[in-house]
Amino acid sequence: MKRVATWFRRCAWSVLLVMGLGLPGCRVLGNDAVRVKVIFAAPAENRELTDVDIVVGSDKHHWDSLRAGTETSVNLLPGPENDRQLTFLYSLNGAKRSWDGPKIPTGAGYRIEITIDRNGNISSRHCILPCKGNWVIG
Repeated sequence: MKRVATWFRRCAWSVLLVMGLGLPGCRVLGNDAVRVKVIFAAPAENRELTDVDIVVGSDKHHWDSLRAGTETSVNLLPGPENDRQLTFLYSLNGAKRSWDGPKIPTGAGYRIEITIDRNGNISSRHCILPCKGNWVIG
């Protein structure tokens, strides 16, 4: 019985050690997440954005299309060692366009709202979470 208890104790310590070494590499959603909201603010006419991509570091999200008047959101988790530049790619009326947003700081949650008007022009506002009136426009 004593052998089983000793074996169990060693096994338990090994599991705790492995978990303790692995946890610092884990990221929690919100701790390093980039929360992106895309607003296609064109009047509800027959307009749409196509081939829409948002890229931040090593994470990317794609929509085939976004219709006029659409709002959508996505959370991205860029790697801490990646280039954390936000890039927004899309097509409007067959013309490919791109927009570079802010460089996202490492280790902080971030929120950005991207608004596209009927002509494809972009405006944005962004902040480090929690956003308590400290939005940056641009």
